[in-house]
Amino acid sequence: MVDKVDKVDVLIIGAGPAGLTAANCFNGSSGLRVRVIDKKSGTVQTGKADGLKSISLEVLDTFGIGDVIRNESHRVEEVVLWEPDGQEGLTAKTGRIEHHMVANLIRNGNVGISWETQPVDLQINRQLIGDPLAYPVTVLVRKNERTETIQARYVVACDGARSWTRKHLNIPLTGDLTDSTWGVMDAVPKTNFPDIRKVCVVHSAKGTVMAVPREKKLVRFYIAMDGTGLDVAAALNKSTLTVDHVVDAARSIFHPYTFEVGEVAWWSAYQVGQRVADEFSRDDRVFLAGDAVHTHSPKAGQGMNTSIQDAYNIGWKLRSHLEQPCSRSLLTTYEQERRPIAQQLINFDREYLELFANPNLDFDGFLAAYKTAMKFTTGIGIQYGPSSIVQPPVVGKAGVVAKALSPGMRLPDFQMVNQADGVPTTLYHRLVMNGQFRILVFAGDISKEHIFQRLLKFGQWLTGFMRMHRSAEAIIIHSAKRASIELMNLPEVFHPWDDQDGWDYWRVYTDDESYHDGHGEVYERCGIDRDVGCVAVIRPDGYCSLLCKMDQTSQITDLFDGLYSMDSGRVTRTARL
Repeated sequence: MVDKVDKVDVLIIGAGPAGLTAANCFNGSSGLRVRVIDKKSGTVQTGKADGLKSISLEVLDTFGIGDVIRNESHRVEEVVLWEPDGQEGLTAKTGRIEHHMVANLIRNGNVGISWETQPVDLQINRQLIGDPLAYPVTVLVRKNERTETIQARYVVACDGARSWTRKHLNIPLTGDLTDSTWGVMDAVPKTNFPDIRKVCVVHSAKGTVMAVPREKKLVRFYIAMDGTGLDVAAALNKSTLTVDHVVDAARSIFHPYTFEVGEVAWWSAYQVGQRVADEFSRDDRVFLAGDAVHTHSPKAGQGMNTSIQDAYNIGWKLRSHLEQPCSRSLLTTYEQERRPIAQQLINFDREYLELFANPNLDFDGFLAAYKTAMKFTTGIGIQYGPSSIVQPPVVGKAGVVAKALSPGMRLPDFQMVNQADGVPTTLYHRLVMNGQFRILVFAGDISKEHIFQRLLKFGQWLTGFMRMHRSAEAIIIHSAKRASIELMNLPEVFHPWDDQDGWDYWRVYTDDESYHDGHGEVYERCGIDRDVGCVAVIRPDGYCSLLCKMDQTSQITDLFDGLYSMDSGRVTRTARL
């Protein structure tokens, strides 16, 4: 018997790192009802992919929980490749990452989580999918013996590699499930191997092992089980593969160094496959993210990082559409952006695994492949193609305004100094996830009169523009010496007045020396001329939508006119603008 009916704007199925990332995109949202369900009883305690790369850390910074997770994590600095005779990251328990994500949702109080709750049916009313005010997705869920109907505007399914949602929608995975088998364990090693507290890849005639140091004395080991003499495929099918088999395989690979283990906190085994879903969304009403739409080899947090990036991508787009509101066509860019990235990752992963597991190592080839892999796992190599939210420069008109930046790529994290109080911060600590687009003005050295006058002219235009687009935020990063600039002499659009809170002191920053934390070298890192400057329109996920000069305001106007077109369907409720 169905006990009740609930109506939500967004239903998220799955409370792992991907689902909780999507949920945290709605923290502080105004008037939106967001709910998460998961069949588990709570956050995981052990196992899973536990490596965090740079962009994932920056995502957590925008949620306000990056620092607390850093403090609990083990920082990784060095990577060592061992052959036969002849980027910064962190590791932390997935359960602790999930814990802080859940705690963040509880603190904000506008996203509810229902544990021990799983979907049993999902239907899409296609007569309603074009109505922005409708709830076209009906999901029947069960907790214990009680059932509930949830009517949702949108559903985000982050329910893992065995995704119930993907199977229910009959969306196939395309690719290969190989016979290659890997053991994985978190263990305290007892060994005389010299690099055990570094990330290391060891190739020998017996196979390959990858070791990733973790918090306390634990090390995560990925061990190629092929070549151990064990029929691993049969062993998996018969459930006879044991942790002793995994330890024995590692011992043979590390030989002649000794290798024993003390505590084994967790272990598992995988048959490796590289597959990607044929669809990432259904009717732009149900979206799938993370392992639900792509599977690959289990190496050093690769899965969690790509899952977080998937969920962040669809999370901010749903919030911007529902709350701002942006055009519903924004949602079509999710599959347009993330599916090609997933396919590239799968194609690369297949080749990388062959190199990784090959005992006849081509060292130079493996090193090149490893560096390429870092671009995937960190996300720094991702560039989204042209779309309604990625505008390439006008050829022959805009010129190169930032040599190290490009539309479709994410801005690097950098340190900048607050003009008002001299306190340094990093970009992604400042760009709190709230669904806003940011107009980042690299004004240059505004201590020079002609550059300051250019800023005043742009500020006059921006003031009128912001009256039409109050959901955007303008931030300036100049390159003059901080002591030479007076905040109140800048256009008020960069320090707006609020009758309740007074002046806003957190929109003006300088690329200058801090008192204790050095110089961020923002302009050098971004390749921006201090005399020319530029404007970067930044999406809520930190990717660049547009780069232009300050006198090319029509490009900014055109981007936002398309983004906030009238087909968005304004939700009739109080919304924070």
